[in-house]
Amino acid sequence: MSLDVTLLRETFERAKVENGGTRALGLSFYKRLFEKYPAVKPLFHTPPEEQHKKLMASLGAIVAGVEQPERLLPYLHAMGVRHLKYKTENAHYGAVGENLLAVLAEHLSKEGDWTPEMSDTWEAAIGVVAKTMIEAADNPALFKDELAKNGYEPDGFKKNDPSPWLDKTLPIGS
Repeated sequence: MSLDVTLLRETFERAKVENGGTRALGLSFYKRLFEKYPAVKPLFHTPPEEQHKKLMASLGAIVAGVEQPERLLPYLHAMGVRHLKYKTENAHYGAVGENLLAVLAEHLSKEGDWTPEMSDTWEAAIGVVAKTMIEAADNPALFKDELAKNGYEPDGFKKNDPSPWLDKTLPIGS
């Protein structure tokens, strides 16, 4: 299946304004994640009221940069390596992906449509993101040069940047 970039962007634009916007979406994401997957809760040290901002900024950067692999791939590789510090395990990606898809469907279906095409598009996108992050997390040394070239430290963080999820090289859709 090829990724329907237009549909991906349209649904994210809707998510930003419908049903309380990205704040509501992000808070719902963490509420459901911690209820359905309580084992991941100890991995988070930032309260959901702040953590959702990181999630939504990352999601916005990914959606905005989907047609710019030369920028998006280093961003995702850095995020995968960075998540090693947070003790993220490969199995967590499936839980996060399932959770994001479910919360997005619920969020968008409250004020509009959530179609099988939307679900398929988001499932495919989430799968590519997870695969890319896992690849980097499993083999951080393979991406060391790429990360350095793109301004990241070997641990996936940017030097002197407390907000690595806000990658300024990607056109973040606000």
